[in-house]
Amino acid sequence: MNRTRARIGAGLASAVVMAAGLATVAAPASAQPTGLAFYSSFPFTTPVVHLPTPTGECTPLPATAIGHVGWSGFTNVVMYRTADCTGYETNTGTLRTYDAGRFQSFRAF
Repeated sequence: MNRTRARIGAGLASAVVMAAGLATVAAPASAQPTGLAFYSSFPFTTPVVHLPTPTGECTPLPATAIGHVGWSGFTNVVMYRTADCTGYETNTGTLRTYDAGRFQSFRAF
């Protein structure tokens, strides 16, 4: 009888721990980052530029940017080595790191 109670207790305790762990992992969507963010340090913690939605417009890139993450709503980021989005295009997707100052402008889609 004591073994049965111990097994039931252990099973309930593990179920509670699992449920608490899943609740922590399954954060609401509103708590997740959104948009496109450019960062100047790794790990990516504080963005230097944040765009909520893609516009496709030529946008200057801060010289300190070393990477970007398209959290939602973006399919590609096209980077340029010129300030006016002309010349050779580098398609970088939505997750990329690079040397600071390598690119001067971008278009996000």
